[in-house]
Amino acid sequence: MVNGNFVPMKTTSPLHMKAVKNSDPQEIPSESSFADLVRKGLSAANDDQIESENLFVKMISDPDSVEVHDVSIAMAKANMSLQMTKSIVDKAVQAYKDIISMR
Repeated sequence: MVNGNFVPMKTTSPLHMKAVKNSDPQEIPSESSFADLVRKGLSAANDDQIESENLFVKMISDPDSVEVHDVSIAMAKANMSLQMTKSIVDKAVQAYKDIISMR
């Protein structure tokens, strides 16, 4: 039975799809709403910022407990996630302005 875009299939070889048993539509996770995706993205960006700050503080207070490259990588990751978040917000605001200005 077809459920939306999902068709249950039987695995005929253990190598198919990492030997997943019958794909049952009830087992397919429900799609998240856009708001949930935005919340998860913002939470991930926030977690990156917090991890970067914690490693930086740890490096200042106890330099031997953390590697400098780990701090550098965490800071770069946090910066990248912040820039990506800012870019997405800017695009969303621009799209909103474009929609509002349509007549």
